[in-house]
Amino acid sequence: MAEQEQGSGARDPAPHGNAPGASADAWYFAVRLGDGRYAFAAPLVTEVVKLGPLTRLPAAPSFLPGVVTHRGEILPVLDLGDLLFRRGCEPRPGARAALVHAGPWRVAVVADGIDGLLPVRRRHVGPPPAGHGASEFLEAVAADDAGDVGILDMPRLVAAARARSVPK
Repeated sequence: MAEQEQGSGARDPAPHGNAPGASADAWYFAVRLGDGRYAFAAPLVTEVVKLGPLTRLPAAPSFLPGVVTHRGEILPVLDLGDLLFRRGCEPRPGARAALVHAGPWRVAVVADGIDGLLPVRRRHVGPPPAGHGASEFLEAVAADDAGDVGILDMPRLVAAARARSVPK
């Protein structure tokens, strides 16, 4: 996909970015949303796939643009950009999606771009900023050699999306 964006720079000259073999306390799965980078716990991602044809769902909220079939399983497609910022990425067949297992749910997550695995050192993690557009779901902010990365609480985000999409 597109190349990685240049951020505000590293906070520490020691290697801690996406370099192979980089020492990490935790691994995250990074995506791009607009000009920002976001990530969530890497073990939640079971695989990255090319998105098949979407089947639209009547009366579904815009952050659920449809469902896809993957190996016989019907998965809802969750548009992170639309859910977090009300500006979707308009997923198309052939775009890449991360298949995520969050709590009891499995979803196909789409964003503007997928950066993949991101090693993070504990000393480069801090609290999330107040009042940020995604602050409801941010659990931390990390830094690597490309800049800041918002760390999302994906199980809570998926549970909230499910709650917002079920009629009351």
